[in-house]
Amino acid sequence: MVMKLVLFVLLAAGPALAEAAATATDLEERLDAYLAAYEADGHLSGTLLVADREQIRYERSFGMANHELGVSNGPEIRYCVASITKPMTLVVLARLLEEEKVAPDDLLTKWLPGFPRGETITVERLARHEAGIPHRLLDESAQVAPMTAADMAELAAAATLIFEPGSSSSYSSGGFSVLARVLELAGGLSYQELLEKYLLEPAGMTDTAHADAIALLPCRASSYYLRADGGLSNAPPRDLSFLVGAGSVFSTARDLLAMMRALLDGRLGETAAEVLIRDDGLRWNGVTHGFRAFADYHADTGTFVVFTSNFQTGAGDRIRRDVPKIAVGETVETPQSLEIETVEVDPSILERYTGGFELRPGSVIELRVVDGTLRANDWLLLPLSQTEFFSPQDYARIKVVVDDAGEVERLDWEIDGTVYPLPRVATEPGPASERR
Repeated sequence: MVMKLVLFVLLAAGPALAEAAATATDLEERLDAYLAAYEADGHLSGTLLVADREQIRYERSFGMANHELGVSNGPEIRYCVASITKPMTLVVLARLLEEEKVAPDDLLTKWLPGFPRGETITVERLARHEAGIPHRLLDESAQVAPMTAADMAELAAAATLIFEPGSSSSYSSGGFSVLARVLELAGGLSYQELLEKYLLEPAGMTDTAHADAIALLPCRASSYYLRADGGLSNAPPRDLSFLVGAGSVFSTARDLLAMMRALLDGRLGETAAEVLIRDDGLRWNGVTHGFRAFADYHADTGTFVVFTSNFQTGAGDRIRRDVPKIAVGETVETPQSLEIETVEVDPSILERYTGGFELRPGSVIELRVVDGTLRANDWLLLPLSQTEFFSPQDYARIKVVVDDAGEVERLDWEIDGTVYPLPRVATEPGPASERR
């Protein structure tokens, strides 16, 4: 039985097919010119790859994999690909469906007896983000120790559902960790072993692994955050194994390309292809703890664009939007060096803005003042005025909106002209969660 699944990812529109694709030399020159401003601003760190179905047409690495050790980024460096882990988990699910080791309508109680409300949660609802399990099952202070899928399933069982299973949908990494545990039980293997059997070996992916912070993982990149003075700091200690099945995998741009090609070529099975391939191609995106990755296939032009990074800035979103167009010979506007004029804001005013702001059900952005600067979870916000801020992490402009009584009502988070309102749901910041 083929199950129709919906993978919630950030989408980017594919380019119109140009009359003639860029030649290899021309493409290199045009991409280097396009990326020059981002590189000069220090907003690029990672690897960018552009390919077609036969060959890699452009591959270049930027910045450092580890600043303290002086290790440069390169094609062999492994980055956490965050939520691109989810389509990997769906490939495993698809293969186990084909082997009839699990079924879409299996109740969670079949695999996890005693799981609260497990008689209303199915495998399909876990995969479709319809189980009501919160996006995050641990706050940041607890994300420092190795965790297994079994550990995360226990935490999910203790969590309060954010809606009645099947009544709604909300992006849930926690739900995918529970799904990973179900797949372990159904397949009789660990999550990493399932990946190796059903994805990595068939696709020829040699540099991909689910790994906790204790494991020795060759060529693992460190991740970084931006400081208010424009410098970098190490991302706080974190063990990303708590995102097992949802965002825990480290990989390379080349391996992500290999996965997409294997899926399109049918080497990962018919069910995986039907579940994951859209009419316009593939659109996978991941963001966590300073890491950023996307892997896109544009079916109309046959173009693959993959980006893996250990320092998130808004440059990644612009690259995702523009590079597919450049790859087929279209003309795009050349980026200019980023110039942001900041102002001083009294600390007492910043404190008024702190609290929790709902990004979506079950996911709250916590604004707090850290060392005199306003941060949205780990993201730095630079003050443009007393009520407006700039986020270098996604090049967004954020406006603090107050009501008639002068109380903070919401944040208007604007990206490229689109405003996302985030209502204030708490006047004091709680445990920080991931933005995406």
